[in-house]
Amino acid sequence: MPEALVKGETHLSKKDKQALLDLDLSEYDAVFREGHDKNYFQRDIDSLYALFAIGHVVYGATYSRLYRSSNEFKQQAKRQGLPVHDRIDAAVYETYEMVPRWQRSGLFLISPLFAGLMLGLVAQPTEWVLSRVAPGLLRELAFAGVILTLLCFGFVWALAYFLLIEGRAMYDRDAAMARELVQITEANGYHSVLISCGGNHRPGIASYLRDEGWEVTEESTDSLLGRVLNFLSIKGFHRKWTER
Repeated sequence: MPEALVKGETHLSKKDKQALLDLDLSEYDAVFREGHDKNYFQRDIDSLYALFAIGHVVYGATYSRLYRSSNEFKQQAKRQGLPVHDRIDAAVYETYEMVPRWQRSGLFLISPLFAGLMLGLVAQPTEWVLSRVAPGLLRELAFAGVILTLLCFGFVWALAYFLLIEGRAMYDRDAAMARELVQITEANGYHSVLISCGGNHRPGIASYLRDEGWEVTEESTDSLLGRVLNFLSIKGFHRKWTER
């Protein structure tokens, strides 16, 4: 049966990026990298899916801009003659459809509250600082601030809905990625592969492969912050509870 190294990472971590670049790739037949098809128009666009898709775009234009690029690593693998499969994750529409319709509707009702909380975490500290540094400016900007907040709320609402759906579909995405890489490995006759994925996906993918009879080695993120966040994540607590 195939062998795999499942290397978890924190997408923001410079250490994890360097750890991938330092790996000896000579023992692998192929490299798999977490990634997905971003075509939003592979399903009919209804109102809730449109909100989710807008949230996905907002996430990509903001937080994910902080991610460390994997291009250098992928180019290094290709220079060594290794095929790189970097779209093993579920497509955008598939992630959305992983959550049952009734749950998507429930998350839609919760998302404005979540969005308000997210906005408050930004707006309140800003107001506190301005009230002490430039109280006159705060009064002059009050009306503009209200308008800006209302305008931003639409985008944050979409982002909140996306994050809620994404969190609910986390386990299903593990299985989707694992199924895809099993199919590709079997189709190409690979014997040893390297799998690079987010730290929260590592245990789920590794568990699926072991159930398929693979020999699996796991390496967690090299980022201390990433390890703490993975430990504190809801998914991490759920996994530890089920393993008891």
